[in-house]
Amino acid sequence: MKHEQQNLAVSIFSFMFILIFSALAISAAPQIEIDFETQVLPILQNRCFSCHSAPKTDPSGAITKSKGGVQLDNVKGIEESLYGEVIIAGEPEGSLLYQRITLPEGDTGIMPPQEEGVPLTKQETDLIRKWIEQGATYGEWKGNQSQPKPSRTDINSHQPTVMPPITSLAFSPDGKSVVACSQAGLHVYDFPTLSLQRTIEVSAHNIHDLAFSPNEDQLAVGGGNPAIKGIIEIFSWPEGKSLRILSEHRDSVTAVAWRDASSLASASLDRRIIIWDLPTGTAIEQLEGHSKGVSSLCFLSDKDILVSTGIDQSVRVWDLISGELIRSMNNHTLPVHDLALRPSDVGLPVIVSAGDDRTVRFWQPTIGRMVKFARLEEAPLDTAWLNDGSKVVAVCTDGAVRFVDPNSVEVTGEIHALNGWAYALAVHPKDDSVVVGGQNAQIRRIVLE
Repeated sequence: MKHEQQNLAVSIFSFMFILIFSALAISAAPQIEIDFETQVLPILQNRCFSCHSAPKTDPSGAITKSKGGVQLDNVKGIEESLYGEVIIAGEPEGSLLYQRITLPEGDTGIMPPQEEGVPLTKQETDLIRKWIEQGATYGEWKGNQSQPKPSRTDINSHQPTVMPPITSLAFSPDGKSVVACSQAGLHVYDFPTLSLQRTIEVSAHNIHDLAFSPNEDQLAVGGGNPAIKGIIEIFSWPEGKSLRILSEHRDSVTAVAWRDASSLASASLDRRIIIWDLPTGTAIEQLEGHSKGVSSLCFLSDKDILVSTGIDQSVRVWDLISGELIRSMNNHTLPVHDLALRPSDVGLPVIVSAGDDRTVRFWQPTIGRMVKFARLEEAPLDTAWLNDGSKVVAVCTDGAVRFVDPNSVEVTGEIHALNGWAYALAVHPKDDSVVVGGQNAQIRRIVLE
């Protein structure tokens, strides 16, 4: 009996040794590198390229554009996407591509859309995840670089070829011109004719946001190189002379907001918010808390409270005196693109946010409360208030401008403004007319009746 027990003990020990050795061997084995061209590219070709390809011209001369302005059939198109986060090397959770293909079945934001077929399999999404984790390298693949033939537009014809989308708009302080930014640079248009007046050279390869200073003599422009460096450039206005460059962000700057004439805040895809002292060009405060890129900023009237939105679906409230995060509001279910403060000194401050979940949501940030929301037919990408605070204006992925009553949260009007996505809008400081910008550098004025 004793002999049998010894044999049993030896057998158990041997079995455990084999298990441990096998586990160590597996953990020590080199990770199999995912080959983009043979493993990932076929998935994109079969499931994504039909909607997300470089613009093409058919035999009739009509231009077929990529859906949402996102190109997946060439490296350049992927790297120069509007927000720079379609694919972030090493960060699948921060990559818009991975976020969208792993949404629950039936979600309105899932890719490919329900009407285009069944979702990707877990094996396919896991493969893409591993490829991104390993650095998202493309090997020798460059992709389709074709461009459509020159064409004209009846909205603004100064650009005869397909151009990058307008990512931000702002009226000059006197309301006589509109400044627009895109990957093609900084452009100044006459208002109300929208004829191109001049182009201002900028340092960043891609620019995403711009804002005039409170004393109206400077213009801040935010952008940079995705996953490399964020840049804020300060220009004199109206001269357009570069005065200072701020570059401590480690990824593209997506938003800039002036605190006062000598300081401003910047937000970046590196998940940080930086408060800058402009006379010295130094970062005096850094706010960290967003788990993904920060997309928009808004100061409350006292300038000591800052509100931010992010790709992490949150709206966050910061106390700049203490430097602490005081509220985190998570009602949005998809990335949030923009927010704006209601122009009123009566009662608690109210802000509106616009998200990929097709909602505009109204908040009282000082008490951390979502008041109400309106669901739109398409996702809003930018939003603003009319000067009297009576309406919210939102531009959407279908090129439409929608007007929302903040009290009833009803959509009270809808105007189709552009072909393709509308990314940016600005409200005139005096007459409430709206300028909208979007794909192919389209820009249009809308007069409210």
